[in-house]
Amino acid sequence: MGFEQFFRAAEKLLAEHGPGDATFARVGALLRELATDPDLVDPTRLAALHGSGAGFSILGRGNGGSTLMLSRFPAEAPTPVHNHNSWGVLCVIRGRDRHILWAREDDGSKAGRARLRVVETRELGPGDTLWFPDAPGDIHSQQGIGGDAWELVYFARDPTTRSRLYFDPDRERVEERAPV
Repeated sequence: MGFEQFFRAAEKLLAEHGPGDATFARVGALLRELATDPDLVDPTRLAALHGSGAGFSILGRGNGGSTLMLSRFPAEAPTPVHNHNSWGVLCVIRGRDRHILWAREDDGSKAGRARLRVVETRELGPGDTLWFPDAPGDIHSQQGIGGDAWELVYFARDPTTRSRLYFDPDRERVEERAPV
């Protein structure tokens, strides 16, 4: 399956069934099929991500703004806790990934302040899929386990075009940063 076929199939699923667990599971299966391409993992085309040693490359964009991204997450340090202002479906291609989903407990009324709690921690290996909800439930962090984790991520909206929130759960701080 190529990128064009992927976008056609994913967009058809979403148009017919809307976003939700059943649709995301089917999109995950499409990503798993794409992940079998041995040429996908190419460190030379990655741009820096989150200032954490992570990297990404946009592989394509669909109609209506959906985006397919290739990402790499090193084992040395987790990404900062952040959002994407979009739901996403991911599939690990290589390595192992620790994905932590967070929830905001405060109402956001105090500028620069945020109180978070961990909702779920999952460890994923090659072929494993996961989806996270739309904003404001899309807060997460990731880290490779024992080496780099590579994954495909399909977003409803291009995460590189909108500001993001970056959280420091220990200090209960949040800051908005310009798009990547």
